[in-house]
Parts: sequence; C-alpha cells; structure tokens
Amino acid sequence: MRTVFTPVVVMAVLVSCSSGNRRNTDTGMVEGGAGGLSTRDTIPSGAMGSPRSDSTAARTADSSAPASSPAAILSQMNVANTTEIQLATLASKKASSPKVKQLARKLATDHSKNREQVRNLAQKLNVTLTPAQGGSVSTADSAAMPSDLQDKSGRNFDRAFVQHEIADHQSNIQKLQTQAIPSAQDAAVKAYLQKTVTEMQAHLSSLKQVQQQLGS
Repeated sequence: MRTVFTPVVVMAVLVSCSSGNRRNTDTGMVEGGAGGLSTRDTIPSGAMGSPRSDSTAARTADSSAPASSPAAILSQMNVANTTEIQLATLASKKASSPKVKQLARKLATDHSKNREQVRNLAQKLNVTLTPAQGGSVSTADSAAMPSDLQDKSGRNFDRAFVQHEIADHQSNIQKLQTQAIPSAQDAAVKAYLQKTVTEMQAHLSSLKQVQQQLGS
C-alpha cells in the first residue's frame, strides 16, 4: 500500500524503493522485482494470473512458484511496500507544502506497517520472500524517484507527486480487487489483501483531499 498501503487491506497499500540500477515501470512496480511489482503499491495487470482451484501452493518464492501462491503474492507486496516507502520518504523531504510532507510521511509509515504484516504472515505460513531491493535513502538519492517527478520542484513537484500517487492507488486498488484477491490461494493472504485495499482506499481519499487543497 506508482497501495495498498497498499491495506490488504493496501494498503493503499500501498509501492512501493528501488536500487540504483532499477527503474520504475508505469504500473508502479520495480522492473525485475518479485512478480513485476514496483515502487507503487501492488500488482501489474496479469501478474497474479487467474484463480486456481487446487490448494497445493508452492511454498517458496522461486521462479517455479505459481503467481497466485502465497510466496509469490507476499513477495510482490514486500517489494512494492519497500519501493513505496522509499518514494514517500523522498517526497516528504522534497515537497514544499506542509500538507504534502505530512501525507508523504503517513504513506511511508503505513507502508512500513503493511510490509511488517507481509513479513509476519510469510513467517506464519513458512514461505520465503524474495528480498526487497533498496534500503534507506537520502534527499539526494533519486533512485526511487519516478522519472516524471525527478525534474520537478516546489509546488510543481507537490502537485505532480499527489497526482502520481492518485493514479497509482486507483490502478492498484483495481488490480487487487480484480486479480490478486480472486486468485489468492490462501485465506489468510486473501484477508490481508482485502485489508490492504481498505487502507489504500483511505490513502486515495486523503490524496484527493490534498489535491483539492493544492488547487491548480
């Protein structure tokens, strides 16, 4: 929680940091990340595959794991949350508006909590997560900043960041609801995703409110 954060329930779920040689795709997922997830909150189209009727999910996050297995879904959310944390952290330092700074800090906090939920659930289910790339970032580190935001500053950055997050949250909520949740093989994973969606919807509401306050 480009959230659920984000909740399952996304987050908005949430996103979301990438290493220096990784670039964000237009879906908010890090290229090369687990399951194609990026810095935004959730899942790219088709990443989860179609719902499966069998109950024998792979228990590791290697390349043979079904896209809808607990290992695959949780690995994707682990990477997505990390990228979102990095982007929001950078935005909280670069933004000029106190409201945008505050919202960015909340996104980073909520995605950190969501990532902890992912890792706790993975431990409970005894699955191995694909490690999230990246780590702490500084104000000067642009690795986690999408290309469409890197050259912006001041009020232009504030508006662009909020619009960027709105588009990502809307897209990722839809993907969780129509792809990830229906295809999830484990009841606990499905419940987590549903919770993340609720959280992402709350993020989306806050983002739209700040967007109105920023004006045109």
